[in-house]
Amino acid sequence: MKVCRLEEYENIVVYRRDDEYAGWPFNCGLWNFGGGEVLAGFVRNKCRYSSVEDVRHRRIQYDGGQFVVIRSMDGGYTWLEESLRVVVESKACLRARIQYYMTDGEPLPKPKPIDIGDGLSGIAVEPPLGREIGPTAYFVTRDKGYTWEGPYILWDQLFDTIHARPSYISYDGDIMLFVQGIRYDETMKGYRMVEPEGRPMVLVSTDGAVSWRFLSYILSLNPDIPRICPYPAILDDGRIAVALRVLWPDWRFQWTELYISEDGGLTWRFLSRVNRWGAPASLTPLRGGGLLCVYGYRAPPYGIRARISYDGGATWGPEIIIRDDGGSSDLGYPRSTELPDGRILTVYYFNDKDDKIYCDGGVRYIAATIFHPPY
Repeated sequence: MKVCRLEEYENIVVYRRDDEYAGWPFNCGLWNFGGGEVLAGFVRNKCRYSSVEDVRHRRIQYDGGQFVVIRSMDGGYTWLEESLRVVVESKACLRARIQYYMTDGEPLPKPKPIDIGDGLSGIAVEPPLGREIGPTAYFVTRDKGYTWEGPYILWDQLFDTIHARPSYISYDGDIMLFVQGIRYDETMKGYRMVEPEGRPMVLVSTDGAVSWRFLSYILSLNPDIPRICPYPAILDDGRIAVALRVLWPDWRFQWTELYISEDGGLTWRFLSRVNRWGAPASLTPLRGGGLLCVYGYRAPPYGIRARISYDGGATWGPEIIIRDDGGSSDLGYPRSTELPDGRILTVYYFNDKDDKIYCDGGVRYIAATIFHPPY
């Protein structure tokens, strides 16, 4: 497969501590508020890097893991340490609180309506590990992420499990949130053994994120291989595209597929396989008419890659090597946004192959690359 390398780019350290593990911006969010103000979310926790148990994702998430956000005021070139805000102090405590809400019998808390098109508001969700059972939590901001309200419960009475990431679009005045879920009747039939995180689906809010309703499944029941991590984009012609991570049992060789809806998200069909390997992926519609897909590359040489489509995702150009200097497969989960000058800001988690600290890869930290699309 033809590949190309970036000619103009800058790699940036967003957040790194040698005694911490920082990861998964895809699960936590990236918000571009305009005027150079960008907010990135990630999970962090203390990490000794003394054994492979120290970097287990379950330990990082549940044993004191925090969901935090950090801000840049210049389009991602520099990140303000003093801007760091904690959204979730403890995932373990949040899970317990969610389950308490569901069993207490009190009315579920709801936010006041937000307008995600006002340049100030946004939605965040509880970063998933992929093994949670029950509903999940979401949060809203009305001031560009300086403060967050919540947790609020993302729940539907038919669903035993909902996993979410802040992957949403505004469509005809509604908010469409792309998540995964398992219904109670599917759990009774053993469906969780087939797709532990559930089928990718669309929830819609018509009242500014106050309440949510099921709209559609992206896939039919019992696919050959599970698909997770839906990430949407609205194309220039009004169609909705969504990238899905194909959960091949060998996680090093998972890949990305693109599905399309031509009726506002009611029905979906397969459109293309984006790459040989690499997932999860984020989609960014470009002002010049292209569709950028960026993903972690977890096979050697480890790194971050991308492809661009100029026909709405039907076909894809050469694979772009954003970087290939990673120290292990424990990297990726990117989110991207286009800057006013046409450059792309991509934020992801990374580890360096030449890091002086090594534990099944170097120190896990949040990085970014700013680049001009090469074609």
